[in-house]
Amino acid sequence: MTANYFLLAGAVLGLLLLPFVPALSEWLRPTDFAPLPMRRDQPNSLTFFANGFRSRLVEQHGVDLDALRTAGDAYEIPVSKALSVGRDIRTLERDQQKALARALGKANHIVLFRGSAWLGRDSRVRADLYVERDFEAGAGTQLRACLAEGKVRLGEKAEVQRWVHGRQVHLMANSRVAGRVTAEHFVCFAAPARFERAGAPSVVFGDVADTPKPVPMPQPVASRQVLDGDAEIGHDSTLAGDYVVRGNCRVTGEVALEGSIKSHGDLHVGEGARVIGSLSARKNMEIGAGSAILGPLIGFEDIVLGPNCRIGRPDAPTTLVCNRLFVSPGCIVHGVITTHEGARFAAAA
Repeated sequence: MTANYFLLAGAVLGLLLLPFVPALSEWLRPTDFAPLPMRRDQPNSLTFFANGFRSRLVEQHGVDLDALRTAGDAYEIPVSKALSVGRDIRTLERDQQKALARALGKANHIVLFRGSAWLGRDSRVRADLYVERDFEAGAGTQLRACLAEGKVRLGEKAEVQRWVHGRQVHLMANSRVAGRVTAEHFVCFAAPARFERAGAPSVVFGDVADTPKPVPMPQPVASRQVLDGDAEIGHDSTLAGDYVVRGNCRVTGEVALEGSIKSHGDLHVGEGARVIGSLSARKNMEIGAGSAILGPLIGFEDIVLGPNCRIGRPDAPTTLVCNRLFVSPGCIVHGVITTHEGARFAAAA
């Protein structure tokens, strides 16, 4: 009787524990190798803030943006306590300049610029800006948020508190973006610069004349290797397959890898490498000079991009995510950069 009882209890206990066996096995001996799935149509939605701001102008303030574009000066903008209209400050009379300065200094306010807009050095802007065409701000300007339908150029030591978006965005030396900088075509940083998030079909860091061409689009990869402990990949010049390294991983220079790598420790990629896949590291990641990676790049800690690296492709934007990012001159990132503690772009030593 007692034996039957224990046999029944053991069978019931086994059935209860059976669903947890795969999870326990994966926890004890992890076999996952792929980075987090990234939908190309979502992380690369570069116009999220711009579209939201346009909707705010239409729905909350009654601005007909289509009529504004087609009718030009013939369209009368519905001015209110929360919305002012501005023009290039250099074309205004003194009393008009003072009125515009007061509007720019209001919090929870929007200034809509007809045509292009220009702000002098050390301007302090608390209002959100919408610019019909191009926007240029002098050195030391502080902005809250800005959407320009044309080009944006921010002078040296300019600061953006929330976000800035334009068709093209140029940031001069010592600029700082505490929020997000995005563009329809490209974002161009001059060194040194600091930012948290950036996104465009091309995010350019300095002179990219020597940056390598993009890697080709990947072919299906059937093989996978799981390597215990620290490992070096790339004794052969060309490799195919995905790799999981349960320690630190080093990829030799000039290697061509048709696959992805996931390291449970640090990941170091040598100079001139070409990786047709993604890279993921639970610790720090360093990409050697002149390398081209299809992406995405996911680092649980810091990522360092050496000089003249290319991440992603113009026709296949990717995602770079890490705690801190350190970028060297000559790099191009096609897609979205997201950091938790900020990114730094420094001039060559």
